[in-house]
Amino acid sequence: MTIAVICVYNDIKAYEEMLCASLKNQNISFELIGIDNRKNKFISAAKALNYGAKKSNADVLIFSHQDIYLKDNNSLKRMAKAILKCPIGTIVGTQGVRDKNKKYYSNITAGSEYITEYNYDYKDKLYEVSCVDEGFFGMRRETWEQHNFDEKLCDNWHLYCVEACLWARKNGHKVYVCMIQLHHFSMGRITIGYMDNLRKLCKVYRKDFKYIWTTCYKVRTNVVYINCLYWLWVMNRIVRRKSLN
Repeated sequence: MTIAVICVYNDIKAYEEMLCASLKNQNISFELIGIDNRKNKFISAAKALNYGAKKSNADVLIFSHQDIYLKDNNSLKRMAKAILKCPIGTIVGTQGVRDKNKKYYSNITAGSEYITEYNYDYKDKLYEVSCVDEGFFGMRRETWEQHNFDEKLCDNWHLYCVEACLWARKNGHKVYVCMIQLHHFSMGRITIGYMDNLRKLCKVYRKDFKYIWTTCYKVRTNVVYINCLYWLWVMNRIVRRKSLN
């Protein structure tokens, strides 16, 4: 089993002190592919991560944010083994949401301050979900070869993993959460780019799904609903900006 960890970064300190530092403690060999985007060479995460994946021949491709810290030295091995046990087409992440019971699965702590304590004590198994978060997720190499990250649909830094999950489910594959322990030093935020991509995803996958789930939102793919949500978000943002001035 060969593993590649692929990360596009724009903050070298966060990359080295968070992701790289925790990877050094892992008890399995791996290839680290760091993609330096401090000079904005890449305009989207999809384009950057596709570039990184092409540089590796590893059996397992794991994609990570720069500010992820693996708490357990067995985490990478557990994640990679879980991915290889799954059929081609499967997406495996570390936090996600299931649409049938609206249950959120995560063993992640988050925030600017590192939390040393472990999170919940889940059973050592995979939990089927509708979508996983893009902070730390992976797949077999053959899965990525079947469906590269969509650079046209996800043309900024958001929802490229959500699109991969939608593609997987549309084509009869599964999406799972592997309950490894890690800390994410950022909480994430909704931007206009996020909302733009969410609206595009609804347009493309409307015939396949009534709802699109992300770890931030559950939205109807109905054109009227998503357009109303989009413009309501835009107007609220304008109002907030004016109130701060």
